[in-house]
Amino acid sequence: GAYPEVIEKEPNDTPKDALKVTLPVTINGRIQNYSDQDAATFHAVAGQTVVCEVQALRILADVGDSWLKGYMEIQDAAGNVLASNNGTSDDYYRWDPLIAFDPPKDGDYTVFYRDLNWRGGPNAVYRLTIGVVPHALSIFPLGGQRGKTVDVHFAGPNLKDATQQVALVPDSPNKLSLAFTDSNGITNARPFQVSDLPSVMQNGLNHARDQAQVVSLPCVVDGRIEKEHESDYYKFHIVKKQRLAMEVFSRRLGTPMDSELTLYDAAGKKLQWNDDERGKDSRIETDLEIGDYTVAVHDVDDRGGPVFVYRLWLAEPQNALRVRALPDAPKLARGSTATLSIHIDRQDGFDGEVLVAAVGLPNGVTATSLTLAKDKQEGQITLTASPTAQPGPIRIELYGSGKSGSRTLKVLARTEETYNTQGTAFQRELVGPIVLITEK
Repeated sequence: GAYPEVIEKEPNDTPKDALKVTLPVTINGRIQNYSDQDAATFHAVAGQTVVCEVQALRILADVGDSWLKGYMEIQDAAGNVLASNNGTSDDYYRWDPLIAFDPPKDGDYTVFYRDLNWRGGPNAVYRLTIGVVPHALSIFPLGGQRGKTVDVHFAGPNLKDATQQVALVPDSPNKLSLAFTDSNGITNARPFQVSDLPSVMQNGLNHARDQAQVVSLPCVVDGRIEKEHESDYYKFHIVKKQRLAMEVFSRRLGTPMDSELTLYDAAGKKLQWNDDERGKDSRIETDLEIGDYTVAVHDVDDRGGPVFVYRLWLAEPQNALRVRALPDAPKLARGSTATLSIHIDRQDGFDGEVLVAAVGLPNGVTATSLTLAKDKQEGQITLTASPTAQPGPIRIELYGSGKSGSRTLKVLARTEETYNTQGTAFQRELVGPIVLITEK
């Protein structure tokens, strides 16, 4: 982490025996048993925003079988609960809490963390960061065009007027991770999409069909649903009969938005509608005759605000590539090997050969590469740990690349994990896998 680290000391269940910390700090802790909660007391000043962020389920996942369903609250010196949270809805795991706390006056405050169902055990480990530190709830825009420079605005606690200039080189991968650094620290990383299509910024005046923003095809529109019950409208002209794909990228880029798309003809007749074509992201692909059309972007639950940002692709169907590596959390003993199964999903007409290779491996860890011919979808990569490799968990970054006509597709491989909460199985896609290097 970026901040001083401490380890909790039991007992620390009450304000009286809470761990006393100086901000900023990252506490490494464990919920020991079925009645355990951990407390830490810090001093804060009115006018500050103190960020309290737990990392447990979302970073450990099935490494060590972590299952924490977290609950966090902040109390003042008199025991009044001033804030609480049991998980967020954007880029966090369902049960990793986040609180941005504005202390009402100078004084000492205590943060409590426990399992929501009062469970505990040796595997219930976590990291709790507390501090007047920056935290990115969203970025805008969510992407940009290769070869261009983009000013990316970060929004969230302790991030007033935070802007980062991002230069997108010609060989940039399809997705980047951006974090903002200032004198107070570094934010969490946010996903940022890169494409070859021209980027168009929403004009902010397009909330009715007769005020639709006119755009030229092909393009990617960077927009935001700023208010509840709001829709954004975009008008385009088809010069010859063609097949057009209209696709929203939002939830896949770490936002809480559940988009829907509606396509209208020039007279305002509704032609098509879509909600969840790609997860919670919407997509319409259809053949269009010559003429004017309008497409509307909306959140299904009528929500809006700074975090409801999106990218709307308006182009002929783009060949796409998806790479998955399984299992999500294999173990690799020093001096031995482990196997990853690679699965290739060729989408929207892509039929090229694909090379899969690892990058940024730590010292003592190597990996074979894999080339999948046009008619192959599956293969294996072998990981090897030397006898002197450092034990512990490492995240493996694999890239798949291939040619599609004159374009080179390069994507970061994902892994899929299944975790259980109160007997219900949830599946989540992550960058990975996370490999646990062991002594034996």
